[in-house]
Amino acid sequence: MEQVLRKPEGMRVFQYVFLLSSILILPGVQWPLLSWLNGFVPLVVFLLLYGFGWKLGNRIILQGVILACLVGLFLRSLPLILLSLTALPPGYVIADAAGRSEEQMITGMKGILCLGICWLVFWGGLIATDNAFSYSSLVHSVQEGVDASLNVYRQNNSIPVEKLLLIDQFLNQAKAIFPVILPAIAGNIIIVTIWLTMVLGNRLALRFCNKSPWPEYKYWKLPERLIWAAIFSAVLALIPLQPIQLTGINLLLLVGVFYIFQGVAILGYFFDKWNMPIVFRLPLYTIAVIQSSGTFLLLVVGMADIWLDFRRLSK
Repeated sequence: MEQVLRKPEGMRVFQYVFLLSSILILPGVQWPLLSWLNGFVPLVVFLLLYGFGWKLGNRIILQGVILACLVGLFLRSLPLILLSLTALPPGYVIADAAGRSEEQMITGMKGILCLGICWLVFWGGLIATDNAFSYSSLVHSVQEGVDASLNVYRQNNSIPVEKLLLIDQFLNQAKAIFPVILPAIAGNIIIVTIWLTMVLGNRLALRFCNKSPWPEYKYWKLPERLIWAAIFSAVLALIPLQPIQLTGINLLLLVGVFYIFQGVAILGYFFDKWNMPIVFRLPLYTIAVIQSSGTFLLLVVGMADIWLDFRRLSK
Protein backbone atom coordinates (compact mmCIF):
# COMPACT_ATOMS: atom_id res chain seq x y z
CA MET A 1 0.00 0.00 0.00
CA GLU A 2 1.26 3.49 -0.82
CA GLN A 3 2.52 5.40 2.18
CA VAL A 4 0.73 8.73 2.27
CA LEU A 5 1.89 10.26 5.55
CA ARG A 6 5.32 11.39 6.60
CA LYS A 7 7.03 8.67 8.61
CA PRO A 8 6.64 9.45 12.33
CA GLU A 9 9.70 9.32 14.54
CA GLY A 10 10.47 8.62 18.19
CA MET A 11 7.85 10.02 20.51
CA ARG A 12 5.25 10.24 17.73
CA VAL A 13 5.46 6.48 17.16
CA PHE A 14 5.07 5.85 20.88
CA GLN A 15 1.97 8.07 20.93
CA TYR A 16 0.32 5.90 18.29
CA VAL A 17 1.37 2.74 20.14
CA PHE A 18 -0.02 4.16 23.39
CA LEU A 19 -3.28 5.16 21.67
CA LEU A 20 -3.92 1.67 20.32
CA SER A 21 -2.90 -0.10 23.54
CA SER A 22 -5.15 2.23 25.59
CA ILE A 23 -8.18 1.43 23.42
CA LEU A 24 -7.43 -2.28 23.88
CA ILE A 25 -6.81 -2.06 27.65
CA LEU A 26 -9.47 0.32 28.96
CA PRO A 27 -12.51 -1.90 28.20
CA GLY A 28 -10.86 -4.67 30.22
CA VAL A 29 -10.24 -2.31 33.15
CA GLN A 30 -13.72 -0.75 33.24
CA TRP A 31 -16.05 -3.31 31.65
CA PRO A 32 -18.82 -2.70 30.60
CA LEU A 33 -18.55 1.07 31.19
CA LEU A 34 -15.85 1.51 28.51
CA SER A 35 -16.75 -1.46 26.30
CA TRP A 36 -17.80 0.97 23.53
CA LEU A 37 -14.09 1.71 22.95
CA ASN A 38 -13.81 -1.69 21.23
CA GLY A 39 -15.73 -0.16 18.34
CA PHE A 40 -12.81 2.16 17.57
CA VAL A 41 -10.17 -0.57 17.31
CA PRO A 42 -10.82 -1.27 13.58
CA LEU A 43 -10.77 2.48 12.89
CA VAL A 44 -7.35 2.98 14.50
CA VAL A 45 -5.95 -0.08 12.71
CA PHE A 46 -7.32 1.13 9.37
CA LEU A 47 -5.85 4.63 9.78
CA LEU A 48 -2.42 3.29 10.82
CA LEU A 49 -2.21 0.94 7.84
CA TYR A 50 -3.74 3.32 5.32
CA GLY A 51 -1.80 6.34 6.56
CA PHE A 52 1.67 4.91 7.25
CA GLY A 53 1.71 1.87 4.98
CA TRP A 54 1.70 -1.79 5.99
CA LYS A 55 5.30 -2.03 7.19
CA LEU A 56 5.26 0.82 9.70
CA GLY A 57 1.57 0.36 10.48
CA ASN A 58 2.11 -3.30 11.37
CA ARG A 59 5.04 -2.36 13.59
CA ILE A 60 2.94 0.14 15.55
CA ILE A 61 0.03 -2.30 15.84
CA LEU A 62 2.29 -5.15 17.01
CA GLN A 63 3.89 -2.98 19.70
CA GLY A 64 0.47 -1.76 20.85
CA VAL A 65 -0.88 -5.32 21.09
CA ILE A 66 2.17 -6.55 23.04
CA LEU A 67 1.92 -3.63 25.47
CA ALA A 68 -1.83 -4.22 25.94
CA CYS A 69 -1.32 -7.95 26.61
CA LEU A 70 1.44 -7.29 29.16
CA VAL A 71 -0.75 -4.80 31.01
CA GLY A 72 -3.68 -7.22 30.77
CA LEU A 73 -1.62 -9.97 32.40
CA PHE A 74 -0.61 -7.59 35.19
CA LEU A 75 -4.22 -6.43 35.76
CA ARG A 76 -5.66 -9.94 35.27
CA SER A 77 -7.99 -8.69 32.54
CA LEU A 78 -6.44 -10.59 29.62
CA PRO A 79 -9.70 -12.32 28.51
CA LEU A 80 -11.42 -8.96 27.97
CA ILE A 81 -8.35 -7.65 26.12
CA LEU A 82 -8.56 -10.74 23.90
CA LEU A 83 -12.13 -9.69 23.11
CA SER A 84 -10.78 -6.28 22.06
CA LEU A 85 -8.22 -8.03 19.85
CA THR A 86 -11.04 -9.64 17.84
CA ALA A 87 -11.64 -6.18 16.35
CA LEU A 88 -8.13 -6.05 14.80
CA PRO A 89 -8.72 -8.26 11.70
CA PRO A 90 -11.61 -6.13 10.33
CA GLY A 91 -9.28 -3.13 10.37
CA TYR A 92 -6.84 -5.08 8.18
CA VAL A 93 -9.63 -6.17 5.82
CA ILE A 94 -10.91 -2.61 5.40
CA ALA A 95 -7.39 -1.18 4.96
CA ASP A 96 -6.59 -3.76 2.28
CA ALA A 97 -9.84 -3.01 0.43
CA ALA A 98 -9.22 0.74 0.70
CA GLY A 99 -5.74 0.34 -0.78
CA ARG A 100 -7.31 -1.39 -3.79
CA SER A 101 -10.12 1.22 -4.07
CA GLU A 102 -12.73 -1.48 -3.61
CA GLU A 103 -16.40 -0.49 -3.64
CA GLN A 104 -17.58 0.56 -0.19
CA MET A 105 -20.50 -1.90 -0.04
CA ILE A 106 -18.26 -4.88 -0.81
CA THR A 107 -15.69 -3.62 1.70
CA GLY A 108 -18.38 -3.22 4.35
CA MET A 109 -19.74 -6.73 3.85
CA LYS A 110 -16.21 -8.17 4.11
CA GLY A 111 -15.61 -6.24 7.32
CA ILE A 112 -18.93 -7.37 8.80
CA LEU A 113 -18.23 -10.99 7.90
CA CYS A 114 -14.70 -10.80 9.33
CA LEU A 115 -15.77 -9.29 12.66
CA GLY A 116 -18.70 -11.72 12.88
CA ILE A 117 -16.40 -14.72 12.43
CA CYS A 118 -13.94 -13.34 15.00
CA TRP A 119 -16.73 -12.91 17.52
CA LEU A 120 -18.10 -16.39 16.84
CA VAL A 121 -14.66 -17.91 17.40
CA PHE A 122 -14.14 -15.93 20.62
CA TRP A 123 -17.57 -16.56 22.15
CA GLY A 124 -17.61 -20.17 20.90
CA GLY A 125 -14.25 -20.76 22.57
CA LEU A 126 -15.51 -19.13 25.76
CA ILE A 127 -18.59 -21.36 25.83
CA ALA A 128 -16.46 -24.44 25.16
CA THR A 129 -13.96 -23.66 27.94
CA ASP A 130 -16.30 -22.15 30.54
CA ASN A 131 -19.23 -24.34 31.55
CA ALA A 132 -20.79 -21.45 33.49
CA PHE A 133 -21.12 -19.32 30.37
CA SER A 134 -23.80 -19.95 27.74
CA TYR A 135 -26.39 -18.18 25.62
CA SER A 136 -29.08 -18.81 28.23
CA SER A 137 -26.86 -17.52 31.06
CA LEU A 138 -26.24 -14.31 29.09
CA VAL A 139 -29.98 -13.82 28.58
CA HIS A 140 -30.63 -14.58 32.25
CA SER A 141 -28.02 -12.05 33.44
CA VAL A 142 -29.50 -9.32 31.24
CA GLN A 143 -33.00 -10.07 32.51
CA GLU A 144 -31.73 -9.89 36.08
CA GLY A 145 -30.27 -6.48 35.27
CA VAL A 146 -33.65 -5.34 33.96
CA ASP A 147 -35.34 -6.59 37.15
CA ALA A 148 -32.79 -4.72 39.28
CA SER A 149 -33.43 -1.50 37.32
CA LEU A 150 -37.17 -2.00 37.72
CA ASN A 151 -36.82 -2.36 41.51
CA VAL A 152 -34.78 0.85 41.67
CA TYR A 153 -37.52 2.76 39.85
CA ARG A 154 -40.24 1.25 42.04
CA GLN A 155 -38.45 2.34 45.21
CA ASN A 156 -38.08 5.92 43.96
CA ASN A 157 -41.03 7.77 45.50
CA SER A 158 -40.35 10.93 43.48
CA ILE A 159 -41.46 9.29 40.21
CA PRO A 160 -45.18 9.86 39.40
CA VAL A 161 -47.36 6.75 39.31
CA GLU A 162 -48.30 7.23 35.65
CA LYS A 163 -44.64 7.49 34.61
CA LEU A 164 -43.74 4.51 36.79
CA LEU A 165 -46.39 2.41 35.04
CA LEU A 166 -44.96 3.35 31.63
CA ILE A 167 -41.42 2.47 32.78
CA ASP A 168 -42.65 -0.81 34.23
CA GLN A 169 -44.43 -1.69 30.99
CA PHE A 170 -41.45 -0.74 28.82
CA LEU A 171 -38.89 -2.71 30.86
CA ASN A 172 -41.11 -5.79 31.03
CA GLN A 173 -41.58 -5.67 27.26
CA ALA A 174 -37.82 -5.27 26.78
CA LYS A 175 -37.24 -8.22 29.09
CA ALA A 176 -39.56 -10.40 27.00
CA ILE A 177 -38.27 -9.23 23.60
CA PHE A 178 -34.54 -9.35 24.36
CA PRO A 179 -34.10 -13.16 24.08
CA VAL A 180 -35.93 -13.07 20.74
CA ILE A 181 -33.83 -10.37 19.08
CA LEU A 182 -30.46 -11.00 20.79
CA PRO A 183 -28.90 -12.31 17.53
CA ALA A 184 -30.03 -9.13 15.74
CA ILE A 185 -28.65 -6.96 18.55
CA ALA A 186 -25.23 -8.64 18.26
CA GLY A 187 -25.34 -8.40 14.47
CA ASN A 188 -26.29 -4.73 14.57
CA ILE A 189 -23.38 -3.98 16.91
CA ILE A 190 -21.08 -5.53 14.31
CA ILE A 191 -22.71 -3.60 11.45
CA VAL A 192 -22.54 -0.27 13.32
CA THR A 193 -18.87 -0.90 14.21
CA ILE A 194 -17.89 -1.47 10.57
CA TRP A 195 -20.06 1.44 9.39
CA LEU A 196 -18.39 3.84 11.85
CA THR A 197 -14.96 2.56 10.84
CA MET A 198 -15.60 3.24 7.16
CA VAL A 199 -17.45 6.56 7.51
CA LEU A 200 -15.09 8.10 10.08
CA GLY A 201 -12.05 6.46 8.47
CA ASN A 202 -12.95 7.88 5.07
CA ARG A 203 -13.29 11.39 6.50
CA LEU A 204 -10.19 11.24 8.72
CA ALA A 205 -8.11 9.79 5.89
CA LEU A 206 -9.05 12.75 3.69
CA ARG A 207 -8.14 15.18 6.45
CA PHE A 208 -4.85 13.68 7.61
CA CYS A 209 -3.71 11.70 4.54
CA ASN A 210 -4.94 14.11 1.86
CA LYS A 211 -6.78 11.26 0.14
CA SER A 212 -9.72 9.00 0.86
CA PRO A 213 -10.60 5.54 -0.48
CA TRP A 214 -14.30 6.20 -1.08
CA PRO A 215 -16.62 9.07 -2.06
CA GLU A 216 -18.14 11.29 0.61
CA TYR A 217 -20.67 9.47 2.78
CA LYS A 218 -23.55 11.62 1.52
CA TYR A 219 -23.14 9.95 -1.90
CA TRP A 220 -23.16 6.36 -0.63
CA LYS A 221 -25.95 4.23 -2.05
CA LEU A 222 -27.03 0.66 -1.33
CA PRO A 223 -27.39 -1.81 -4.21
CA GLU A 224 -30.99 -2.09 -5.37
CA ARG A 225 -30.99 -5.87 -5.09
CA LEU A 226 -30.68 -5.59 -1.29
CA ILE A 227 -34.40 -4.84 -1.16
CA TRP A 228 -35.04 -8.51 -1.94
CA ALA A 229 -33.35 -9.43 1.34
CA ALA A 230 -35.78 -7.11 3.16
CA ILE A 231 -38.76 -8.62 1.33
CA PHE A 232 -37.60 -12.17 2.03
CA SER A 233 -37.09 -11.34 5.72
CA ALA A 234 -40.56 -9.79 5.96
CA VAL A 235 -42.14 -12.89 4.41
CA LEU A 236 -40.36 -15.14 6.93
CA ALA A 237 -41.48 -12.88 9.79
CA LEU A 238 -45.11 -13.35 8.73
CA ILE A 239 -44.98 -17.17 8.79
CA PRO A 240 -46.57 -18.35 12.09
CA LEU A 241 -43.94 -21.02 12.79
CA GLN A 242 -41.70 -19.90 15.65
CA PRO A 243 -38.21 -20.83 14.33
CA ILE A 244 -38.95 -19.38 10.89
CA GLN A 245 -40.69 -16.31 12.27
CA LEU A 246 -37.87 -15.54 14.73
CA THR A 247 -35.33 -15.89 11.93
CA GLY A 248 -37.33 -13.49 9.78
CA ILE A 249 -37.63 -10.92 12.58
CA ASN A 250 -33.89 -10.95 13.25
CA LEU A 251 -33.01 -10.74 9.55
CA LEU A 252 -35.45 -7.86 9.09
CA LEU A 253 -33.83 -5.95 11.94
CA LEU A 254 -30.38 -6.51 10.42
CA VAL A 255 -31.37 -5.42 6.90
CA GLY A 256 -33.26 -2.42 8.27
CA VAL A 257 -30.06 -0.98 9.76
CA PHE A 258 -28.54 -0.67 6.27
CA TYR A 259 -31.48 1.40 5.07
CA ILE A 260 -31.32 3.58 8.18
CA PHE A 261 -27.69 4.32 7.27
CA GLN A 262 -28.78 5.23 3.75
CA GLY A 263 -31.41 7.52 5.25
CA VAL A 264 -28.65 9.24 7.27
CA ALA A 265 -26.60 9.68 4.08
CA ILE A 266 -29.60 11.29 2.34
CA LEU A 267 -30.14 13.56 5.35
CA GLY A 268 -26.48 14.63 5.23
CA TYR A 269 -26.73 15.26 1.49
CA PHE A 270 -29.58 17.74 1.90
CA PHE A 271 -27.96 19.36 4.94
CA ASP A 272 -24.97 20.15 2.71
CA LYS A 273 -27.19 21.22 -0.17
CA TRP A 274 -29.03 23.67 2.07
CA ASN A 275 -25.78 24.82 3.77
CA MET A 276 -27.22 24.07 7.19
CA PRO A 277 -24.87 25.14 10.03
CA ILE A 278 -23.29 22.36 12.08
CA VAL A 279 -24.91 23.73 15.26
CA PHE A 280 -28.32 22.78 13.84
CA ARG A 281 -27.24 19.54 12.21
CA LEU A 282 -26.08 17.76 15.38
CA PRO A 283 -29.42 18.05 17.26
CA LEU A 284 -31.32 16.93 14.16
CA TYR A 285 -29.01 13.94 13.66
CA THR A 286 -29.42 13.04 17.35
CA ILE A 287 -33.21 13.28 17.24
CA ALA A 288 -33.40 11.30 14.00
CA VAL A 289 -31.24 8.46 15.29
CA ILE A 290 -32.35 8.23 18.94
CA GLN A 291 -36.11 8.75 18.67
CA SER A 292 -38.02 5.76 17.32
CA SER A 293 -40.15 7.93 15.02
CA GLY A 294 -37.04 9.56 13.56
CA THR A 295 -35.34 6.21 13.06
CA PHE A 296 -38.43 4.83 11.33
CA LEU A 297 -38.51 7.88 9.05
CA LEU A 298 -34.85 7.34 8.10
CA LEU A 299 -35.68 3.70 7.34
CA VAL A 300 -38.59 4.68 5.08
CA VAL A 301 -36.53 7.35 3.30
CA GLY A 302 -33.65 4.90 2.81
CA MET A 303 -35.93 2.32 1.24
CA ALA A 304 -37.89 4.85 -0.84
CA ASP A 305 -34.61 6.14 -2.29
CA ILE A 306 -34.37 2.91 -4.33
CA TRP A 307 -37.23 4.10 -6.54
CA LEU A 308 -37.35 7.87 -5.97
CA ASP A 309 -33.58 8.59 -6.08
CA PHE A 310 -33.81 11.67 -3.86
CA ARG A 311 -30.19 12.72 -4.54
CA ARG A 312 -30.45 12.12 -8.31
CA LEU A 313 -27.29 10.01 -8.18
CA SER A 314 -28.33 8.06 -11.28
CA LYS A 315 -27.91 11.27 -13.28
